[in-house]
Amino acid sequence: MLRKIFICAMIFTAILICGCGEDKVLGTPDKAILAFAETVLTGESPNLAASGLSEDDQKAIRYAMTNRFIDTMKSIAPLSNESAEQLTKIYFDKLKGNVKISATLKKDDSDRPIVAVTTTPIDQSAVAKSAGKNDDFIALIGMVGKLKSDGTTDDQLKENPEVQKLAVTAIEKYINSLSFQPEKTFDVPCVKAKGNDGNSHWAPAEGDALINFLTGQ
Repeated sequence: MLRKIFICAMIFTAILICGCGEDKVLGTPDKAILAFAETVLTGESPNLAASGLSEDDQKAIRYAMTNRFIDTMKSIAPLSNESAEQLTKIYFDKLKGNVKISATLKKDDSDRPIVAVTTTPIDQSAVAKSAGKNDDFIALIGMVGKLKSDGTTDDQLKENPEVQKLAVTAIEKYINSLSFQPEKTFDVPCVKAKGNDGNSHWAPAEGDALINFLTGQ
């Protein structure tokens, strides 16, 4: 279950991949993939202007990743809006402060260029080991399980200050335990995509494959 925290299946429900015909493609493949990867891991990208992605595209990627993370956490403890917002910030800030990403154009092609992405992916094996030693995390699972067995609903758990306090403490501790693998490089084939602003830009042909690389899946 813990390994699912960083999986973002169907990321392209937020950005529609399509044939763009002779449309002008904004941005460059390397900057577009760099902006995509940075947004997946940190919620934002300083390379957005050169990527061809709009702010709405970035928001869509960030929203999809945030929802995936929060939905997985809800399977452990239902979170109030306030707790979810707090933990999302902690999650992105943790990655922002520890992950460096670079992207270079490996193959220049008018229809399907390839970009090489280099980063230090999340070390999932180390994360799993640290989760088993997180006493607050274990206590949270036990508390929520007991309350649910007594008939407490998810809505009631969201309003329970004791549950929410322990949830934030345990999940923050979990997030802060994240560690990273040695630097690795991954080749990303690119396709033309239509952004939320109606303009065409470059995007990873297989978004899940890139996300799995970044998150150590």
